Amino acid sequence: MKLNYISVFAILMLFSCTNSGTKEPAAKTPEDGDIKRQLQVYNMQIIDAAKTKSFAKISNLYDEDAMLMAEYHPLIQNKKNIKRYYDEIFDRETLKKYSREIVEVLVFENRVIEIGLFTKILDNSEEFRGKYLTIWKLTNAQQLTLKAQVFGYLHQIEDPTTLLVTDVNTAELNEIETPWEMEAYNALNETNVIDRNPDRSANIYTKDAMYLPFADTIMAGRSTLLKHYQAYYKNPAKIDSIQVWTHDYDVVGDGYIRYTGFYVDWSVPGFSGNTQGAGISYWRRVEDNSLRIHRQIGTHIHKTE
Repeated sequence: MKLNYISVFAILMLFSCTNSGTKEPAAKTPEDGDIKRQLQVYNMQIIDAAKTKSFAKISNLYDEDAMLMAEYHPLIQNKKNIKRYYDEIFDRETLKKYSREIVEVLVFENRVIEIGLFTKILDNSEEFRGKYLTIWKLTNAQQLTLKAQVFGYLHQIEDPTTLLVTDVNTAELNEIETPWEMEAYNALNETNVIDRNPDRSANIYTKDAMYLPFADTIMAGRSTLLKHYQAYYKNPAKIDSIQVWTHDYDVVGDGYIRYTGFYVDWSVPGFSGNTQGAGISYWRRVEDNSLRIHRQIGTHIHKTE
């Protein structure tokens, strides 16, 4: 039975009232800045690898089962396939300039979220400006290994096929079981999208949320997101069906980091289609014990047919 907004909301309110316990801080930033300095070094390695066309220079950063959600591509999983992707991109792109800027670092007991911006200028002067969100595994020895990497662009790409790597093995659309609270919030999100309700869509975020949407700039704050959804839902589109699944998730001190895929059937007067994509969201528990999206990034898969 498909739950409606009222029933899902009632379940979540019941959970918020009954789920007791001391909530841990959302995240901490080391006073000495060791983690951020380490990430700055890694970003310089990433830039050098791209300029010199050598994945070997960054291979040690990746977990063997790492996930790559590159804009316009299905999920690419494990280091071998990620290497194949970057070997093709490095071979194809000769960089005149490449810069990366860390916008935010959130540190948990065994995970680190890094959010940043990048600019690439190719030798033909073509420019790509983008954003990224990376999840790092953090060991007790303060060592970092890249678990998941998502990047997209701040603008529309005129011809996405120029960025596609088609001969790389992509992950199957697997779905794992998740805690029932997470499933309830997922159902609530799906209902909000189908109903195209901007207030409810914005309310699923924390007040100081940060959202990195497809082909757009970073949006910060619930009030900004409300304006985003008000404008977005003015389009005369109808959501005919939506499916969101979880590839993996991490439990952090105050919530979850969720690695997802989605599929949407939509229609407008005289036309219909579908959209697929992937992303990562960090759900943080707030004062009333409910979960809200605190950080999120989303990508789209480009259809070549």
